[in-house]
Amino acid sequence: MSNSWIGNYSFFRARIDASREAVYDLDTETRYTYGDLERRANLLARYLKEQAGVRKGDRVAFIARNCIEMIDAYYATGKLGAIFVPYNARLSVSELVQLVNNETPKVLFYEAVFADKIPHLKSGCSVEKYLVLSPGKNPESDTTYAKATGHGNDAFVGCDELDIEDIHMIIHTGGTTGLPKGGLISHRCELFNCLNEICTWNLHHEDSTLLLLPLFHTGGWNLLTLPLLHVGGRLIINKQFDPKKTLEVVEKERITTLFGAATIFRMMVELPEFGSADFSSVKWIMAGAAPTPINIMEKFWDKGVKFVLGYGMTEAGPNNISSCAHLISEDVMKAKYASVGKPMYLSMVKLADDDGNEITAPNTPGELLWGGPQTFSGYWNNPEETAKTLKDGWVYSGDMAVRDEDGYYYIVGRKKNMFISGGENVFPPEIERAMYDIAEIHEVCVFGVPDEKWGEVGKAVVSLKPGKSASKEAIVAALGSKLARYKIPKYIAFVDEVPKNNVGKIVVSKVVELYGRATD
Repeated sequence: MSNSWIGNYSFFRARIDASREAVYDLDTETRYTYGDLERRANLLARYLKEQAGVRKGDRVAFIARNCIEMIDAYYATGKLGAIFVPYNARLSVSELVQLVNNETPKVLFYEAVFADKIPHLKSGCSVEKYLVLSPGKNPESDTTYAKATGHGNDAFVGCDELDIEDIHMIIHTGGTTGLPKGGLISHRCELFNCLNEICTWNLHHEDSTLLLLPLFHTGGWNLLTLPLLHVGGRLIINKQFDPKKTLEVVEKERITTLFGAATIFRMMVELPEFGSADFSSVKWIMAGAAPTPINIMEKFWDKGVKFVLGYGMTEAGPNNISSCAHLISEDVMKAKYASVGKPMYLSMVKLADDDGNEITAPNTPGELLWGGPQTFSGYWNNPEETAKTLKDGWVYSGDMAVRDEDGYYYIVGRKKNMFISGGENVFPPEIERAMYDIAEIHEVCVFGVPDEKWGEVGKAVVSLKPGKSASKEAIVAALGSKLARYKIPKYIAFVDEVPKNNVGKIVVSKVVELYGRATD
């Protein structure tokens, strides 16, 4: 039997209802049907196969912001058995050169606004073909995307030799501890991630979302984008996140679901327009990537919108664990607001001690281990890191969590970021949650620093809300009724902005690098 079904997801969705709207591009004000997606994917696949010589296993890379061409490339590479590699355009030229040389894409597409990076890649890498997505700025005189796909041959393309374990994407980790690692995402991983989300969140063809995360990130693809495109839902994209525009689009397009990082939702609630914004179409909102302060969640609760948390990682899904907003009551949602929920449909999970033994007692911290069909296949060209993360079929997350008596999980911190003060384990997220209850605090990052008496003590790096002021003494006093004394940071440093990555997640390693001294 032919295996050409693997990767030909646009064909099968279009076969059901080709006329149904699939994607709305806000930047070009263009609406694409599922039939359009299949036609565009075949046009690009034909070019890649017949003109660029792309074969099964070859890499096809992108340096671009969210755009319809990246969705074309996802489907086209699936049809060919090629591997789609979206790069973070905000990486330095040096970082991009290292990644490109490691992953050796045969073809690289780039958005015109990033054309200044291309001469460096051409001089330092061996990519065979470069194509520019738009001709507006094309100093390199590279072939344009329009020309490459303008040949008109949109006949069906498939790859009979594909196996469900073949790799379809390389998605890079957040890179908070150095150069990003390339996570190998198989067709199996993609499909079961979608199944996890569709079955857990009850997604269907009437659902829609505005994509708030970048398409070089696992959340950009596997959280809502691909699941919605599988079930016949609607995706709205734009190149640059704009909180005011988001409020307008939610109302005008009658968005039903949103997923993003805490920083994104903080920017939305701080707008004066938020108070009158219409969220009546929204069934639920979910945040991930970092702890979300309850005062942000309350702003949405007050609008009648269920706001819950979820957890995932590139290597394990990322559809791993979440609260099911459509199933839980408002009382449970609020009582367990800090929980990231329960394991998703087919995700396997256990908490383990330092020796790998499973922890079954409730409210006992352990490292999160993930199993199941949605997990990744290792890191590209990096067997050492693969062996550290994948052990006996389990993905070792490095995240510490507890499970309560009702089966809800709570992230308590990174295993390596936990510090020991006077013999007591201290988990920074608990302290950060307490500090977010202080009205003046905008963002905070807590970590351990050396101390002669206690071994380690806490240090908090804090940014305040615009126009607000707070002293160290006032913060310590406010924490006195919330935390044990040994958990209260000994040092508090006030900064204009706490360093974050491109999806709004605070980068602890960068914070420690800049502010890791045992001083205020």
